[in-house]
Amino acid sequence: MTKPSNISHKVSRRAILKSGAAATTLAMLPLWAGRAEAACGTLRAGITGYNVINTLDPAQTTLIPESYVVWGVFNCLLKFDESMNIVPDLAESYESVSPTILRFKLREGVKFHDGVEMTSADVKFTLDRLRDDATASPHQSKFAPISEIRTPDAYTVEIETAEPFAPMLSYLTNTRTGSQIVPMHLLKDGTPDDFATNPVGTGPFKLTEYQPGASLTLAKHTEYFEDGLPMVDIVEIPLIAEESAGVTALLGGSIDLTSTAPFADIPDLENDDRVQVLKAPGTNTRFISVNNAVAPFDDVHFRRAVSMAFDRQAMVDVVLFGEGRTANGVVPNSISWAATQDAPAETMMNPEEALKELALSKYGAGTEATVLTWGSGWWKRFAEVFVLQVNQVLGVNFTVEVSDSGTVYQRKQAGDFQASIWGWLGLIDPDEYAYEIYHTNGSRNYEKYSNPQVDALLEEARRILDLGPRGELYRQAEALAIKDCPVLPCFESNVHNLLAPKVQGFVQRPYSGFGAQLAEVKDC
Repeated sequence: MTKPSNISHKVSRRAILKSGAAATTLAMLPLWAGRAEAACGTLRAGITGYNVINTLDPAQTTLIPESYVVWGVFNCLLKFDESMNIVPDLAESYESVSPTILRFKLREGVKFHDGVEMTSADVKFTLDRLRDDATASPHQSKFAPISEIRTPDAYTVEIETAEPFAPMLSYLTNTRTGSQIVPMHLLKDGTPDDFATNPVGTGPFKLTEYQPGASLTLAKHTEYFEDGLPMVDIVEIPLIAEESAGVTALLGGSIDLTSTAPFADIPDLENDDRVQVLKAPGTNTRFISVNNAVAPFDDVHFRRAVSMAFDRQAMVDVVLFGEGRTANGVVPNSISWAATQDAPAETMMNPEEALKELALSKYGAGTEATVLTWGSGWWKRFAEVFVLQVNQVLGVNFTVEVSDSGTVYQRKQAGDFQASIWGWLGLIDPDEYAYEIYHTNGSRNYEKYSNPQVDALLEEARRILDLGPRGELYRQAEALAIKDCPVLPCFESNVHNLLAPKVQGFVQRPYSGFGAQLAEVKDC
């Protein structure tokens, strides 16, 4: 068997320029357990490492497994191709009419899963719904710059922003944006209670069954607008809480591919003819999230001391088993035009400087703090490696508190934490990292960080359509923010998918676009 070469993707400069802008066991999952053979018409694609899906309403998604499914059930106006260029999806074409106006010509004859045609009214409704305070969408801020949406006819949409807004085209792609087009005829009088578990989109697959915590089943959308797609009739998606159980299922022939893979297993799996390993640098960031509003992380000298008291490369070696790289900031290196290229001093281990900063802090040796984490795998190890090093270097008394990921997220949203391991993945524009994490009003700023100079630079970056100057503004903002250590960047991990040997047609994306890629699987 010829094993596939590793694939390397980056969010291309050309793409942005063009934009203008469980211990789960087999016995617990009867849907797929024990079925060593399956017809090619049925693809068994396991979501591994997660077993919680709260909603499949695009406007409300926050968890990556939710996006995995949404990407296969819905479409956006735009999408990323295999080379990470922005290309039309529901839009047939698009153009920049002016620095503040984008015009989209829609495909005609696109059908929702219930047979109703998608038109410009659905596009306007989707974006207005995201912007509406009543929707309370976590994606609302992405579309706040829109001042008006016009629909001159059933197949034309014009989106106008109050001022130039560079990320807009990225935010209209089928990624973690919430801008997947929903049916106005079903939602105009209010979102039905069951839309979260019974969504209707235009995507290549429609949801036919959902067993919370266990599995989902998708069926081919027979009126899908792309000729020849999807290529399989049924997709069975077991939710497998532990990545290691996903490996067991794949090697045992119970599933055909996985959404992720355990970092520690990658070297062995790459030499195993029973599996194809796809991997690439991911668009993700992993960091220590510290609450800037509460002790002891309300002291910038203490945050700097902690940041220089642990070795990021040791984390890459011990936590990722080499499957990633150290982070210079929160903008991933795969978005190279905006990422910080050289490691700032505050992100490098320096015990001597760390102790100097600790001496300047109002907190000293013996300071206690709790670091939240979850699970039993690498997320837990991530916290343990951090705490062990910081305690040794600074003489502080940090402890690890293990919970479940949902509880940790809720506590972060409520500000009920001192520190946690954290990260974001699947985001494709630097604005989603830098602005949303560092800006005072950023939707991911759970650390309560605020620096007017950083805010001003990030706001200016949103207005600049030229990639070079825009990227430089993100680097300037990050350089200032890193000195304040509002978060402690740690590493960026590779993305992985495991495929059975006979699976063909699955093309990996650096943002892990799982569901959207299933439509092109042609052998399983």
